[in-house]
Amino acid sequence: MTGRIVTTRRTQKDTRTDSELMVDLCNGDEDAFTEVIRRFQAPIYSLLIRMLGNEEDAQEMLQLTFCRVYRYRDKFDPGRKLVNWIFTIASNLAKKEWRRRSRWINVPLEHVHLTSSSKTAPHYSAGRVELRASIEEAVDKLPAHYREPFILRELEQMSYEDISEILGVRLGTVKSRINRARARLRELLGDVWEEWR
Repeated sequence: MTGRIVTTRRTQKDTRTDSELMVDLCNGDEDAFTEVIRRFQAPIYSLLIRMLGNEEDAQEMLQLTFCRVYRYRDKFDPGRKLVNWIFTIASNLAKKEWRRRSRWINVPLEHVHLTSSSKTAPHYSAGRVELRASIEEAVDKLPAHYREPFILRELEQMSYEDISEILGVRLGTVKSRINRARARLRELLGDVWEEWR
């Protein structure tokens, strides 16, 4: 699949809830689909670029994600958060791509924005780039079942509950995997981990 998903600029903010958008989409409202893309394109692309490591693959999976949203729109459960449903679709597509490649790809530094909530204005000095490179390398060393919830929690700032829903695992399992990822990163990074935190 080639090309980019492009949305048109809207002059008025769409005030429909996510569930209302999906109901309207199921009833044939194509503008509802445009609004779904507008709302979720950036966070889904951000997740995919972090997971897949390059723009081309992330863009392809982004398109596939929204194709699936459209194709399976009638299967959306209005009792569920739309963002979680779309993240689940994107995550599953990324996992399928990982299996196809049989390995993880390093994320280029220009696409990684590792910041903690206490560091809202990162400085891109040589030291900062080195710090990001160290963290990126360590995250790549995590097993996939630790890496994915870690990325969703630390980089996408998602709640444990949302991660549990997206990954389809129990809440306790999510917390355990994230804690184990943090412990492993602390072990791998030493003082660098504390500097980032």
